[in-house]
This record gives sequence, C-alpha cells and structure tokens, in this order.
Amino acid sequence: MMRYLIICLAAILLPLCSVAQPTPWNAALNQASRDLNFISEDGEFEVQLSGSVDMRTYYFAQRPVGFVFTRPDASSNTQYSPRLTLNLDAFYGERLYGFVKFRWDDGVDPGYMNNSVRLDEIFLRGTVIMNKLDLQVGRFATVFGNWAGRHGAWESPFITAPLPYDQATSVTDNAAPPNATAFANRANVPINKHTWAPVIWGSVYTEGVAAFGSYEDFTLALTGTNRPLSSRPPTWDDRDFDTTPTFTGRLGWTPHAKWGFGVSGMIGPYFINSAASTLPAGSNINDFNQITIGGDLSFAHGPWQVWAEFIYNRFEVPNVGNADSYSYYIEGKYKISTNFFTALRWGQQFYNKVDTPAGPAEWDSDVLRTDAAFGIRFDQHTQLKLQYTYQHQDASFQDGTQQVAAEATIRF
Repeated sequence: MMRYLIICLAAILLPLCSVAQPTPWNAALNQASRDLNFISEDGEFEVQLSGSVDMRTYYFAQRPVGFVFTRPDASSNTQYSPRLTLNLDAFYGERLYGFVKFRWDDGVDPGYMNNSVRLDEIFLRGTVIMNKLDLQVGRFATVFGNWAGRHGAWESPFITAPLPYDQATSVTDNAAPPNATAFANRANVPINKHTWAPVIWGSVYTEGVAAFGSYEDFTLALTGTNRPLSSRPPTWDDRDFDTTPTFTGRLGWTPHAKWGFGVSGMIGPYFINSAASTLPAGSNINDFNQITIGGDLSFAHGPWQVWAEFIYNRFEVPNVGNADSYSYYIEGKYKISTNFFTALRWGQQFYNKVDTPAGPAEWDSDVLRTDAAFGIRFDQHTQLKLQYTYQHQDASFQDGTQQVAAEATIRF
C-alpha cells in the first residue's frame, strides 16, 4: 500500500514540476501583504499582519511516526491536519518590538487536540544597547539548538521535526517509576505519546524572560522559563516558576557567512505537580532535573544548505538513577532550481543502561529515522512539499516504521 501511495503522489507532483509558475492569486496575495501593513505618519509606529494556511496529510503503516497522533474519528492509517497561523509584528521606534503568533489547528502536533485555538508566542522585546543587547518577556520558542529558529512550514524543507525533537522516550513527567526494573521494562511496550517525554518537544513554547547579546562574530541567548525542553504542550501554560524554573542558553559563532556553530545547554525540573505523591519520601519535584547539552552547525553555499545537531540528555529518575541518551541528526537541502528543492535527513538516538537487580538494562530502545523530502515553491506565497519517513527501533516491535506526508502552504 505504501509503495502505491508514493507512486500516486509522484504522478501528481511530477507534472507540476514542469509547469511550476506563480499561482493565479499571487497578485492578490501581494496586495494583501501591503494592505495588512500600517505605518504611522511620523514613521515611529508600524504594525504588520501576516500568516499562512497549511494543509497537511499523513499516511502511515501500522502506527504513525513521531508526534503524529491518531484521532478516534480518523481512519486507521491516515491523518489530516489543517492549520491557520496569524502573525502580528509591531515596532515602536528603534528599540521596542512586540510579536504575537496565533494558531488554529488540531493541536501543537497533528491530532494532539490540545488547545486548538491558542497563542503559541506573545512577547515584548526591548533594545537596551543598539545591536548589542535585547531583553524579552513573554511566551516564545526555545533558544536551544538551531532547529527551533527555522521550524516553520515555509522555512523548513521537511514537514516533521528532527528525531530528537519528535520522539518520546520512556521517561514520564506525571509519575515516578516504582523501581529500576519497572522503568527498564517500559522498553518492551509501545510508546505512550501522551505521558512519555521526549528529549525536546518540538519548538517548546514556554513562558519567561530572555536576554540576547551579540559581539562581533558571537551571539548569546539566555532564558529563564517555566518548563524544560521535554515538557508536554499542556504544561507550557503552567506558571509555577518557583517549582520548575528552567534555564537555557546558547552561544553562537559565525566566523564566515557560510558557516555557523553553536553550543547550547539547559537545566530544569521535569516533573509536574501531580507527580509529587509518587516521589521518594523526603524529596520534591525540584530534586530531579533534566540536563541537556548540545552542539549545532549550519552551512550554506550555492544551492546547498546543511544543518546538524548533536544532543546529550540526562533525566534524573527517582528510584532509578540517571537515564542518559545521545542523539543527533544531519539534514541537507539542495535547491534544484528557483522553484524546486529536495532534502535528506538522517537521525539516531541511543540510550545508556540503568542498574536493575537482574543487571544493567537499556531503559529504552535505540532508534534510527531517515527522511526524504521534495518541494515545489510556486512563488513567494505558495509551496507544496512531500516527505517520506522510515524509522527502525532495536526492539521486538515497532512504533511506526513508514510514513508519507504531504503539505500545501499558502502564506500572506
């Protein structure tokens, strides 16, 4: 079935490749972008409204791959996920900037059904020292790594997130495991995406404060937020900063226009309040942290773009010890022509062993995922992407093996 679906999609896309050209509504969308911009007479105040409509469809064998969630009313092997995004950029003078990102969809991830109408980002940023130091407060995406800054449908050549941002581990944030044996045995059961935590959940729209600095070829971003990188979307609204204070930072270096490098780190408690009763006597939520360290790079030259990240992660697990993992991904995009591009991505995640009465045991199953994508950009407003994903776990069962996704985007 998967092979026939790919053939059918290719039959639709290939004719489009030979005739890709500006869409009939291109002129109307250009005019709409101009009409949605307001500038005061003195030029001090400016507001720009923009947005996009994304129509995504997923077809998977057996189970969906990553954070694609099946709905009770969905057919067994398909998932349709529309999204409306509205962005509001506001400028006052040269030092004050505000941003709001509104979304209507079926959840932060396809089919998640959590707050289908929400504000993913809303923050105010002020410039303290021109071109040197900015301060920000509100709700915003993580500064960790280099993927969150390019995770939008228009910016990313892929439809889904890289493996470390899109794969649940067997760590839970709502309850502590009773012992190491029970924790290790989770590697032998299917993933529970609603209660198991990933290393990083997508772009992680949490709330807090941030500082951004730059000096010559270096940039520095520091944030204090309410939740860690692994937190699930329903917890991003929690405002108990005293219970789960999280600190994240990234140091970036751009020695040349072609190259970019970064080092990131994060530490913060990952349990939610309801887990307190399951923790060992005398301990509390703040005693168990998620600690994440990463390195990233980017490269661009001619038609080529390359991005990569390596991530080490530790969960301090009650009644068990340290649950460590190592993950990475490498993705490359090649611009075939003005209208067409293709992309490949390879990612892996490895888990260490925890001590159990029966001896050391892996606490989760190593996983490999590869993605191939093809895109057509008809004009500056309209884009079509197709992605094929293959995943394999070192386990007796598979939580999703093959998946095809298609996404059409219209932005204004």
